[in-house]
Amino acid sequence: MSQSQSGIGGPWNELTDASGQTRPHWQALAGRIGRWTLEERRGLAVSARRMVEDLGTTFNVYSDAGGAGQPYELDCVPLVIPAAEWVKVSAGLMQRARLLNAVLADIYGPQTLLKKGLVPPDLVHSNPTFLPYVCGIQPPGGRHVVTTGCDLVRGTNGQWSVLEDHVGTPGGLGQVYENRNVIANLLAEAFEEMKVARLGDFLNYERAVLQEFALCRGEEANIVFLTPGFRHPSYFEHAYKARMLGFPLVEFADLTVRERRLFLKTLSGLRKIDGVVCRVHEDGIDPLEHWNGGDGVPGMLEAWRTGNVAIANAPGAAFGSCPALMSFLPRICREWFGEEMKLPFVETWWLGQADVRARVFEDFQRYILMPASTRHEAFLPLRCAGLSSAARRQWMATIEERPHDFVVQADLMPSEAPSLEARSVRQRPVLWRAFTIHGGEQLMVLPGGLARVGKSNQSPQLWQTHAGFTKDVWVTEAEVTLPRSENRFPKSAGPHHHRAPDVPSRIAEQMFWVGRYAARVELATRLLRVTLRFLGSEMGRQQQDQLVACLNLLEASGLIPDGSVIHPARALKTLTALVHDPAVSGGIPGLARSLVFNAAAARDRLSDDTWRFFNRLEHIVKPPAGPPGIGDLQATLDKLVLHLSAFAGMQAENMTRGQGWRFLELGRRIERAYGGIRLLGRAAEEGDGESLILDPLLEVCDSVMTYRRRHFSRPELDRVIDLVFFDRTNPRSVAYQFRVIHAEVPRLTDRPEFGLMPRIRDQAQALDARFDELTPPDVAGLGAMAESLEAFSDSITQHFFSHSVRRVY
Repeated sequence: MSQSQSGIGGPWNELTDASGQTRPHWQALAGRIGRWTLEERRGLAVSARRMVEDLGTTFNVYSDAGGAGQPYELDCVPLVIPAAEWVKVSAGLMQRARLLNAVLADIYGPQTLLKKGLVPPDLVHSNPTFLPYVCGIQPPGGRHVVTTGCDLVRGTNGQWSVLEDHVGTPGGLGQVYENRNVIANLLAEAFEEMKVARLGDFLNYERAVLQEFALCRGEEANIVFLTPGFRHPSYFEHAYKARMLGFPLVEFADLTVRERRLFLKTLSGLRKIDGVVCRVHEDGIDPLEHWNGGDGVPGMLEAWRTGNVAIANAPGAAFGSCPALMSFLPRICREWFGEEMKLPFVETWWLGQADVRARVFEDFQRYILMPASTRHEAFLPLRCAGLSSAARRQWMATIEERPHDFVVQADLMPSEAPSLEARSVRQRPVLWRAFTIHGGEQLMVLPGGLARVGKSNQSPQLWQTHAGFTKDVWVTEAEVTLPRSENRFPKSAGPHHHRAPDVPSRIAEQMFWVGRYAARVELATRLLRVTLRFLGSEMGRQQQDQLVACLNLLEASGLIPDGSVIHPARALKTLTALVHDPAVSGGIPGLARSLVFNAAAARDRLSDDTWRFFNRLEHIVKPPAGPPGIGDLQATLDKLVLHLSAFAGMQAENMTRGQGWRFLELGRRIERAYGGIRLLGRAAEEGDGESLILDPLLEVCDSVMTYRRRHFSRPELDRVIDLVFFDRTNPRSVAYQFRVIHAEVPRLTDRPEFGLMPRIRDQAQALDARFDELTPPDVAGLGAMAESLEAFSDSITQHFFSHSVRRVY
């Protein structure tokens, strides 16, 4: 068999040869690394970490196990691969992609591999990733596999070998592009000097292949990128990749099946879907086929089976990733292609054969014991050399009971490459994940990839997801050496007419609540800031009364429970909790968490600059190490106000006036109007004339200077109502919010008479018409207006965010 053996001696050194000399393709970068001072090394690490954090990157892509939110670490020193070596590896990867696609087509088709004995039937039928219901199905587009990933390890002999295939839901391309953006920015001079291969052609080719692969019923295929949701560990990668491809990022709740066709729930109705880029394991796609007690799209696989939608990669493709299949591929390649495998693989044995088990048991300590499929198995993988005699015998007995469930791989030492740490550059073990696009007769390999760095000297099969970090992969001297092709991209059938993308209803709802929660955070921040100002001043009788008035406004806004009595001496403790304690109901940390929660679910709709705002928001209100003083709290709230103003500016200046922006704006205006009505209602309860509650109310509404310019007197209720309630020129007034709402409602849909739109339009008209009356509202009138506003918001939800009435296009 064509299996690479781990050699004798130390691991291969990517940087230097056996004589200690720097390898030619590393020399330009190695010279720079050697000249880095301690401060420069620290600065690079800090800059990389800040850029990654600003983008909100979490977790990594080598496993779908673990919890979301684990730190994503990026090594500033790339893994450098010479172009000549990449060309050789890419030829092997293209051969492997063709072979795996052919194997899957046969396993789910005529099954000649089983009939000729090239693959044992027990290997197939005992494997949980083999899906019998796929047999006999010709996938739309004719290919089971479009994108493949392959983990490569360089052995002690200097040869790259295949450690693992990723065929079902290959992940990591999003991180590849992000890593490249960060590292090419930090090491710009070296990047240009070393003529590093660009990644843009691969992305363009992938987009073109997916467009051609999907069943196109019109001028352009409707393709979506399916993710399990923002709670999934690899969600950032999904969002980043979807945005780069230009496909809508969708979740299960965004899709529905009607009459064996897949539809996207959009604001305009149900839109037919031609293709799905799927990043959900096949057992979670359709609960009618795989009941796992979770989510899914009922009927989606039936829509695929009947040829009404293409899925990349196809259901059942995960069988191609099984380690058990690896040792049978060389013979299949010789039989079918008449050639040897161009890329060897790490010594791997499936233990379902008695003679193989006997040989493996004779030298058991040489191997890593692993599950035969890609499914999780308790206690595996494990290093056989580390087992006691009793444990070894117990595992051998378990293998004899169910041999089809296990494989072994050689225990090996991966190559080592320089890695930047806090104080030094040291050698660390690395793996290289490479990617291939299968475009029918034409394949393309990414000139680069994702390198995973190990933090221990364990075998790479044992690396835990959270125990390492990644680095960029540079293919050097690319301008001179890499092969060129004039016909890389599939030709489209005709001209493409770009139109504004449809917004899924779920995304519109998330954006709506982003607007509402942003306004809530802003109101809470301004209320707490003005309260702290009175708390921090010299505490005379008047200041105490002002503080009580501020606490009264806090109660009216819902920040503190109704009827709460807070003594001024204990006010600082209460305010500190509202600013920093995430357990306090209605406090800023809880509101900020809800804001980020909704923004994360619409990550692909937000620019990087906008996401930086959300990513830093929770850091601002993170509890300090020690008890904060009044000045510390005020500084925190001042920073929050600036960040919220920056977000408002980005929304106003940077966001396209599409439906996503419109619902964000609508949510913001509804919440700001609601907050103003509640504050004015509490002020009206105090009675006419002057009141201590009016000064902080004007400050919260950012209208102090306007009031002073108009009235050279202390605030009076009727004049405050005129400015904060009636004045349509004041961006903070209630009237201004309803003016914007009334103007935007007709633009929400191109079907003004459908569903609840007449009611929504009438509600907006009635709310806006109230300001044509000159009668100041009383407490009851303000309460009635708040109820009408809530009813208007409910109508928006019923009409746009659910699809009880069918609208198909």
